Amino acid sequence: MKIKNEGEIQRLIILGHSGFIGSHIDKFYRRQYPDLEVLGLSFPSLDLTSMDDVSTIKDHFDMNTAVVMLSMLKKEHGDNMDNFHKNIMMVTNLCNVLEEKPVKSFVYFSSTAVYGEDIHNMGITEETQIQPTSYYGIAKYTNERLLYKTIGQQMNSNLVILRPPVIYGPGDQPCYGPSGFIKAVLNEENITLWGDGKEKREFIFIDDVVKIIHELMVRSYDGVLNIASGESYSFVDILNIIRPLTNSEININSRKRSKDKVDHHYHIDKLLKLLPGFKFTPLKEGIQKTVDFASSRETIGDTL
Repeated sequence: MKIKNEGEIQRLIILGHSGFIGSHIDKFYRRQYPDLEVLGLSFPSLDLTSMDDVSTIKDHFDMNTAVVMLSMLKKEHGDNMDNFHKNIMMVTNLCNVLEEKPVKSFVYFSSTAVYGEDIHNMGITEETQIQPTSYYGIAKYTNERLLYKTIGQQMNSNLVILRPPVIYGPGDQPCYGPSGFIKAVLNEENITLWGDGKEKREFIFIDDVVKIIHELMVRSYDGVLNIASGESYSFVDILNIIRPLTNSEININSRKRSKDKVDHHYHIDKLLKLLPGFKFTPLKEGIQKTVDFASSRETIGDTL
């Protein structure tokens, strides 16, 4: 796929454009490709669980269109059967439209939750066994298969399935990790760590995610890909980075773990083969940019 003025894609549809990731993608393409038609759609103006609503956008679907699908009810909204059904319904409705109106490229944001959130694994690849342990993870993988069944059968259409770990950066909603810790420190709030906070996770900066999406679409990539930096850090490591950047004392409380301590690490050979020489934003630099953005706001609230 090539962006307009270089070739064939004339329209980009971002489903979930008002969220953290979607807003960064939207901003990137509007700034870098002003002649590209960018259509951002989000709830409540578009309810993907309603087939009637989804039908209203099918006229925008054609072989000169790329779609990025971010819309999803997160675990924070409740990891339950009701939200599972809603998450499946969103993609089911889109698949009904895609069967009739294929697009050139469809980028689906899945999650590393498909590998299992509470499973220790320091060598995760795209071939790692799928074993989600949450309704959220099960829905993500089910949607992957629905999209593959629909788009994988279509000639000249590309399906890109991305499985990212924690994505952080300016505009993120504070949660357990870089964004939540930064908010707490700047608001002089205590931080609660589960156990000793030394379990290892991967974190990827939002700008890197946007660049990877663009490079994959330009290359007409088709397939599944873990988008991670290939470096794992503990939550204590994150706090040790934040402390000098904010020149703050950090008050830490410890809470007993409700689950076993597990570490995660991703092998990104496939990504680096596709994008040789890609430079990931170092964690310290990404946290610095997030701190700078948050510090520039008068109040540090629900988003950084």
